[in-house]
Amino acid sequence: MFKALHQIGVVDEEFSLRLVEMAKFRNRLVHAYWDLDKDTVYRILQNCTDDFLLFQEKTVSFLNKRPLG
Repeated sequence: MFKALHQIGVVDEEFSLRLVEMAKFRNRLVHAYWDLDKDTVYRILQNCTDDFLLFQEKTVSFLNKRPLG
């Protein structure tokens, strides 16, 4: 999904790649939580939560540029 959002101009390539990595981490968190490195989890929680707000801003900005209908 994040690669497709890059292709249509919602997010830039660098941010798209970060979101792909976040999705991979989410899958590990849900499906292999017993095999997580707690230092990695801590680092992500400390340094990457702003990406959620950035994703929201970019998505809303993209949608606001598109005419309804």
